[in-house]
Amino acid sequence: MSDLAEREYRGDGVCRYEPLPKAWNEPEPYKASPVLIDAVNVALYLRRPLLLEGEPGCGKTRLAYSIAYELGFPLYECYIRSTSRAQDLLYDYDALGRLYDVQESKVDNNKNQIPSREKYLTLQALGEAIKDSQNDVPSVVLIDEIDKADIDFPNDLLLELDRLQFNVKEVPGKSFDALKGKSRKERRDSLPLIIVTSNREKELPKPFLRRCLFCYVKFPDQKILLDIVNQHFRTGITPLFEVAIVKFWELKSLRSWRKDPGTSEFLDWLMVLERAEKEKKISAGKLKKISIAELPHLETLIKTQSDRDTLARLRVQDV
Repeated sequence: MSDLAEREYRGDGVCRYEPLPKAWNEPEPYKASPVLIDAVNVALYLRRPLLLEGEPGCGKTRLAYSIAYELGFPLYECYIRSTSRAQDLLYDYDALGRLYDVQESKVDNNKNQIPSREKYLTLQALGEAIKDSQNDVPSVVLIDEIDKADIDFPNDLLLELDRLQFNVKEVPGKSFDALKGKSRKERRDSLPLIIVTSNREKELPKPFLRRCLFCYVKFPDQKILLDIVNQHFRTGITPLFEVAIVKFWELKSLRSWRKDPGTSEFLDWLMVLERAEKEKKISAGKLKKISIAELPHLETLIKTQSDRDTLARLRVQDV
């Protein structure tokens, strides 16, 4: 594609470019702030990992989907666990499967039946992205909740994030190289854009932070929530939704939650309220009169028993 250097992120959920092969093609109605839009475009220009921090539910993960859709890029997802290793993001090699095949071939006395080592190789998200870049196709890579991993995990990734290359030690001579012997600047438009998210469960190592750009994703204010609702619902902002936004903000502003209600949970709540309104079970006027502690369908918003207990105490105080 000749326009790769011109592609930029606008944060309005519109794809203006011809999608690349394997592009993420599901529209993502995401409303990005000017600060976040600028951070994404700087990361695009420098092709440095963009580290996003913010409270759970503020939209860090969904941003990667939004970027991939708007730019017409493939999307590769890495969901980090406490047991994740750096190699897990690159490839998996089925050594046990090869061992079984070798043993069976010995029993059959037919060495020609042993498949090549490459058959047992499966590229993972970052490995696929590096392979795509080697073929001059950029992508978006989401490394989600990196703070869940062992403290050494981010540093173990440094070499791969810097060089964007790796060797498959189980397959002699097999390697992948996004830079192809050139500088990062020369290969910039073909390199993956890496989005890293963290909920700050633990501090990340300074060497890792030095290689990243950083942006703190604030929870949407009421105005941005209105924009988000407009993008997610064909009906736009109905009177019921206007009241629901005010009630949600009052609920969230209590600031005593173990698990703050997030944007996705708020949208789920609106979907349930919309159905209830169609069934004549709720209306804007009725919702306006309901106290925070008695809001309907709180199971979509409140996710811990201690938070339920907090609301129970509010009910007692109201009485």
